[in-house]
Amino acid sequence: MIVTFITAPILGRLLHPADFGLIATSAPIIGFVTMIQNLGLTQAIIQRQMITKGQTNTLFWLSLLLSLTFAAGLSVLAPLLARYFQEPRLTAIIWAGAVLTVVSVIAEQPMALLTRGLRFRLLAVLDILGIVIGAALGVAIAWYTRSYWALLVPLACARFLNLVVSALAARWFPGRPVWDEAARQMIGFGAGLSTFNVLNFFARSADNLMIAKAHGAVALGFYDRAYKLMLLPLTQATWPLGRIIIPILSRLQDEPEEYRLTYVSSVSLLMLAVQPGVLCAVIYSDATVALLLGSKWAEAAPIFAWLGFAGLHQTFTSTTGWLFISQGRMREFGIVGLVGSTLAIASFAVGLPWGPLGVAISYVVSDYALRLPFTWYMTGRAGYVGVGDIYRIVIPHACGLLVSASALVLVKASLQAPSPVALGGILVVTYVINSAVLTLFRPKRLLMIRALKVACRSVMLRATS
Repeated sequence: MIVTFITAPILGRLLHPADFGLIATSAPIIGFVTMIQNLGLTQAIIQRQMITKGQTNTLFWLSLLLSLTFAAGLSVLAPLLARYFQEPRLTAIIWAGAVLTVVSVIAEQPMALLTRGLRFRLLAVLDILGIVIGAALGVAIAWYTRSYWALLVPLACARFLNLVVSALAARWFPGRPVWDEAARQMIGFGAGLSTFNVLNFFARSADNLMIAKAHGAVALGFYDRAYKLMLLPLTQATWPLGRIIIPILSRLQDEPEEYRLTYVSSVSLLMLAVQPGVLCAVIYSDATVALLLGSKWAEAAPIFAWLGFAGLHQTFTSTTGWLFISQGRMREFGIVGLVGSTLAIASFAVGLPWGPLGVAISYVVSDYALRLPFTWYMTGRAGYVGVGDIYRIVIPHACGLLVSASALVLVKASLQAPSPVALGGILVVTYVINSAVLTLFRPKRLLMIRALKVACRSVMLRATS
């Protein structure tokens, strides 16, 4: 996250908003192919309690066959897509993306085996190396060429690094496939997960495609940067934690109470770590965007503020997928994806006539009024974490955010445009206020004390080792 916060303002100053809009136009197309060609088989490997080498071979060859087929189709369609968006440069970008989709699928099998083996330290190092090396190369290329290709370099670097290192670390190479009942069950599980992923993908990509077609690359550039900036703290915290928690929860299915405590503790600490920062960035959206992207991105600030408001609850809501996946509740997960994506796309269409800001506002209103309560209901209606557990998780954090927001509004009344140092101080105060409110709730207080003890013990062990 630190590397991204450093490189985002540099790239924002070196490249034009239209460059970001161009890549954002191609991203949904490439991302869709990347997602459907795997069929959710990676999570099937992680979630399965017992798996053989022959079964992993079966899933690998099936994924590779689908990947090559979709990549070839994408390459053929690239000129037509470029003509549709009236942007000839899209052809080469989509061709490059097609190659990366194949690389990604080949790497996913050994990556899944490393995750299944709980080798999280290696995976974390691999993630960090990919981010750091990719960011350095991306900034260097942007500096010397001022080209939109600099935005694809970090992705390419991470994909190739994942492939090489994970294959060597897992000591796994594809062999003869075995078609048995367990393999068919995993394919069924993956298909159910893939259904949700496809629906969720459409919901996350339809806004980009609509804005690109209706308002052009520059407008999409502002929207895309605001959206990516909002997602940054969520993805950088939620995705790595999810990679750890899902296999752990999958192994706790026979211990309901331990399962529930593990999920509640993990999500509570995640919300404590992410939500106050998002709240501060939302209220000081102008200063945040100017600091991280530069003054020429001022139009992105109100878009970022509205999307960030949705990000406050998505810090929690995005983790509900951990429950569906670890419990194998793919049918319900698919229903959540279908309803959620339909509501999201409808909200984009409603707000589209008013430009990117209208899309953001319409999405947030729909998210809080419709998608959030439905998702919470579907999550808690079965399994080990009920609706009551969800409210007990969320209400203390909501109280902390309300008190913190009130304090920030009062501060902003006298400090409209803080310096970077002042903004950092305000951020610290936000975390302090939020934490103080949470200590009023006994379960949160005990959790924070326990987490602090673990952190102190870890620091002491490292100091003495």
